[in-house]
Amino acid sequence: MNPFKAYDIRGVYGDEVDDTLAYRVGRAFARFTGGVDLLGGYDARTHSGELLRAFAAGAASAGGTLYDAGCLSTPALHWLQMQRGYGAGVMATASHNPPRYHGFKLFDGSGGSVGYAKGLAGVEGAGGAGAAVPADDSPLPGTLAAPAALPAGALDEYVQFATAHVRPEARGMKVVIDASNGSAGALAQAAADAIGLDATVLNAAPDGTFPAHPPNPLEADSQREVAAAVPAAGAALGALLDGDGDRILFFDETGRPLESYFAGALIAGSLLQREPGAAIVYDLISSRVFPEAVAEAGGVPVKARVGYSLLYDEMVRSGAIYGNETSGHLYFRVRDSFYTESAIYGLGVLLNLVVERGRPLSELAAPLRSRYVQQEEINIPLGRLQPEAALQRVREAFGDGEQEELDGVSVSYDRFWFNVRPSNTEPLLRLRLEAVDEAAVAQATARILEVLEAGS
Repeated sequence: MNPFKAYDIRGVYGDEVDDTLAYRVGRAFARFTGGVDLLGGYDARTHSGELLRAFAAGAASAGGTLYDAGCLSTPALHWLQMQRGYGAGVMATASHNPPRYHGFKLFDGSGGSVGYAKGLAGVEGAGGAGAAVPADDSPLPGTLAAPAALPAGALDEYVQFATAHVRPEARGMKVVIDASNGSAGALAQAAADAIGLDATVLNAAPDGTFPAHPPNPLEADSQREVAAAVPAAGAALGALLDGDGDRILFFDETGRPLESYFAGALIAGSLLQREPGAAIVYDLISSRVFPEAVAEAGGVPVKARVGYSLLYDEMVRSGAIYGNETSGHLYFRVRDSFYTESAIYGLGVLLNLVVERGRPLSELAAPLRSRYVQQEEINIPLGRLQPEAALQRVREAFGDGEQEELDGVSVSYDRFWFNVRPSNTEPLLRLRLEAVDEAAVAQATARILEVLEAGS
């Protein structure tokens, strides 16, 4: 499969992604960005470090210089790029994918992700042609700057940014953080220490084989350890990070997962206390609870297409103070021209809420959880249908509903609402549905699947 995706580059190492691809992408990206200084980092995956070195060599061949921030989280890399004024950034990572996957996330000078529509298509086109790539057994040209090139104390500054807003009363609170053997374990511990938490950090050691569990927080196998550890430790809450530390899933004090749109609604409400009337961005597959809660808190909910890069761009466009993606990406406005995502910052906001309200997280979330019923996302193989033909079947079958086509087709009725959209990475349709009760969920799901599977 083609490793160039809608938002980034990722594929199976040795098949779709290797040093040669990394070199060519580095060269093409340096040309795309005009030879600016780049800040690079890498996750815990087995080959991410060597892929970044090959990327740096390619960038050097086109006149770019890459400075190495080492193994760290993607949010830390992004924040450092923007805070220190690097012209672009690159993270060698495959995010939450299984261990055999590797890849890159690219960031432009504004901090936005360079997705397919914003230049990645050009990088792909230029990445396969031009100067010859050295043979596998010869050293790649160019050098990777020594880690010392990154100003001393820079990572400490990131920890300070991510924790300075936490109330002093949070000191001593018990929390459990599962770093998934990814690249954020040390940062999570440093943040807990800075706040003064009584923290248990699980699976903190970087290990690209992810021995404890998959690096995707949304998988049930990934959630079991932290879900059990939270009540066992008597913790106020828990958190589960993905492989590069940008996605986060929270758990209440009982060990129950708190879906991103519920946690995000609580975070948004807290931020709106300081900036009433501000815009808050959410993706269109979020629970309807999210925009309703934002409006009730005095904010302006702004809907975005699915995908972290698209949500970020919508935040910049609308001047939002916060952006929340269903997959667990949390974005914050640092200042008018500087937006960044930070799972750790979001953890701090929830800690503040528990302190301020004097109530457990499960009680704070209860009114949000009970408002509607969500159907877990259903992935439907396309079969003989092409994506547009499948979407047309939905348009016609549900023509009496209120339709929207921001991303795929969304249809709303009084008792249920849903979205069907093609996957950006797989030959699938993704169905998200919510309703007023269990009966409406069951009836609507059966009807939608009947329409889609009839043509497969």
